[in-house]
Amino acid sequence: MGTKLILIRHGETKWNKAGRFQGNKDIELNPAGRKQAEKLAKGLADEKIDAIYSSNLSRAYETAQILSQEHGLEVKSYSSLQEINFGVWEGLTFDEIMSEYEDEFRNWQSSSSNRPPQGESLEDVRERVVKKIKEIISNHREETIAIVAHGGVNKILLSTFLELPLDKSWRLMQSNTAVNILSFYEDDIILELLNSTAHLHD
Repeated sequence: MGTKLILIRHGETKWNKAGRFQGNKDIELNPAGRKQAEKLAKGLADEKIDAIYSSNLSRAYETAQILSQEHGLEVKSYSSLQEINFGVWEGLTFDEIMSEYEDEFRNWQSSSSNRPPQGESLEDVRERVVKKIKEIISNHREETIAIVAHGGVNKILLSTFLELPLDKSWRLMQSNTAVNILSFYEDDIILELLNSTAHLHD
């Protein structure tokens, strides 16, 4: 038996709906996001979950709190699981970024070690996030853990654990309240589910 990691993206926010880069900005769930979280909780109600963790940003923490009500568990939140710090791009849409910072954006895209102005590189994020996830997994051997984080964080974790190029992590779709499942065995990691939103369509 391995350790099962249920990796979840938070529900929708007003900035998600508007297509704005959120990053470290603490944007709460909108009404649609709360409904998504409720459907997520119902979809995972029969899953045996031993522990629930989340980013400390409210959109992830609230999603985790709604999930926890089905399992009677306390949510433990960590700043190390926060979304990528996009620096001066936070609050802007993609079109606005391309209008004002196209060269910087292309530079950031070209290498996982490059940073947005006043922000973090993918390598920076991987260092803090993977360290925390490995710590959590080591504390829950042969158990099932749910972690509610962010689109960028989830893509970085999936790329890292599946040994995919980090600078291509944006090819992995992560919808709001998407469920991913990774099983960790002594000598291997198996991806069991990717970007599932089946719970939203029941």
